[in-house]
Amino acid sequence: MFRLAVLLGLVAFCAAKLPIDHCCSAEDRNIVQEQWQSLWKDTESSRVKMGFGRNLLLKLAEINPAVKGLFANVDIEHPTGGKFNAHAMRILNGIDMAINLLKDPEGLDAALDHLADQHAARDGVTRAHFKSMGAILSDALPRVLDDYNSLSWKSCFKLILTQIASKLHD
Repeated sequence: MFRLAVLLGLVAFCAAKLPIDHCCSAEDRNIVQEQWQSLWKDTESSRVKMGFGRNLLLKLAEINPAVKGLFANVDIEHPTGGKFNAHAMRILNGIDMAINLLKDPEGLDAALDHLADQHAARDGVTRAHFKSMGAILSDALPRVLDDYNSLSWKSCFKLILTQIASKLHD
């Protein structure tokens, strides 16, 4: 009986870990990291990152107009201004950090938990906003990546965005 309990415990533990490992496999992580790095080889990559982040946030506000109020303190009304550009860069740096930590599960979990805490502390941020961000990225990345692998990106971004949104209300 004890053996059966231990075996069932191990199966339950593995089943609980399976979706994360299976959905964003080692090969998916390699593909996402390689494709992401290919975007930032240019010497002007900081400007490109800022522009990409700015466009992501503006598209999010277009899809979810209520989001504009959440970005009022970073001056969304002036998207080419310093405050908004700085925030766009912070967003892209967060995405960059998560992608670069894909092969370090412990570091990734800690980073995503920290980001989840930061977003949970902000009134009005919802899981739907992160779902929209995933859709925006799924639409934008094929336009800038030559060999975009939609399955790898979808799997890994589902992992990232779900964990960041894990402490939010619907």
